[in-house]
Amino acid sequence: MYQFAYEPTPKNVLLDLMGVNKRHELATSQLGFISDAFDISTNNLRVTLNRLVSTGLITHDGRGVYRLTEKALAKRVFINRWQKNIFHYDNWDHRWLACHLPKKTARPVRKKSLLVLEWYGFAAGLDHLWVRPNNLTLNHAEITTALATLGLEEDAYCFVLQSVPDSLVSQWARQLWDIERLDNEYDALIQSLENSYTALASKPVNASLSETCRLGGEAIHRLAVDPLLPKVIRPQKKYQQLKSIVRKYDRVGRNIWLEQLKKLGVDT
Repeated sequence: MYQFAYEPTPKNVLLDLMGVNKRHELATSQLGFISDAFDISTNNLRVTLNRLVSTGLITHDGRGVYRLTEKALAKRVFINRWQKNIFHYDNWDHRWLACHLPKKTARPVRKKSLLVLEWYGFAAGLDHLWVRPNNLTLNHAEITTALATLGLEEDAYCFVLQSVPDSLVSQWARQLWDIERLDNEYDALIQSLENSYTALASKPVNASLSETCRLGGEAIHRLAVDPLLPKVIRPQKKYQQLKSIVRKYDRVGRNIWLEQLKKLGVDT
């Protein structure tokens, strides 16, 4: 679990910046500015743009303007779900949501399915059966649709487990999620955000641009893939603590970026 790690790669930088302004677009005339801010060569950025087009995450109009596709926008909706109340922390009816993955699936298809399930906090409970507490605000049908939209294989079957033996529940709660590690990582990230927030005003613009994108991106992506566990499994509100500081940090970082984008003539 927790294989997700955010890095300010050219791909992540470009996709994140295209999500800042309301038009979800980026012009090639902005590449020099991005190159200076992140110390990434413009040639590297151009190659990355072409790769993103080939994977269907962005499209271009032939005049040097790139836009996020519906595929990419669906992922942004998932990433930005942290801004809403999306799970029940205190009240959980102790039912579990399960997803059965069939045998003999092609490796690339299965790899994508496992990634999507991990994004939604599922863990391997039994052979070919991935589970999570059924405490999300989405109902069963909505979760199934969301998983399919992000790439869950067609033959996977999601359902709610009405009754699970106490011994198995105890095993799942203790072993499927590394709570101590997760909380320690959250504590470190919260401290980094607080330190950065305090120091941003005294830093050069380029340093602030890079830092807010890197650190803010890491925090937002971490919230997006949080397993969203109920209190009886993860008793401390680390998710809410991180969410609180991210709201404050995201406002400051977004304002820094919007100010610079306006200077480039970007409609924000």
